[in-house]
Amino acid sequence: MQTPTQDQLAAWKQLQWTTALITGRFRRDLAAAGLSLEQFDVLVHLAWAPSGTLPLHELTASMVVADALSRSGITRLLDRMDRDGLITRTVSTTDRRYFVQPLAPRDIGELARILDTLIQANQNHDQPG
Repeated sequence: MQTPTQDQLAAWKQLQWTTALITGRFRRDLAAAGLSLEQFDVLVHLAWAPSGTLPLHELTASMVVADALSRSGITRLLDRMDRDGLITRTVSTTDRRYFVQPLAPRDIGELARILDTLIQANQNHDQPG
C-alpha cells in the first residue's frame, strides 16, 4: 500500500470531519422528532420497499448503519420499534429457515437431547480435569 500524500490525508481528514458534522446534525434533528438515526434508517428502507415490508436479511443488508450494530442489536432495535408502534414485525410464512418444521414433537425432543449431550461434552472439554 502506498503512503498517502499530504493532500490525500488532508482530504481524508476533511471528509471525516464533514461526515461527523452532518451525522451529528442529522442525529439532533431526528432526536427532536423522537427518532434515532438507526430507527430512521429502518423506516426509510421500509418506505422504499414496494410492499412496505422486507425480510430481515434484506433490511440489514440495505441499512446504512447496520455495520455499527450487532445482529442482536438490530433485533433489539426492531423489537423496540415494534413495541413503540413504529413498525410491525411478522413471521414470514415462506421463510424456509425454520428447520424444525418437518420434525415431529418426538424428533424435536430427541434432537434437544442429542444437542444437550454435545453441548455438555464440549463445555466440559475445555475445563481442567
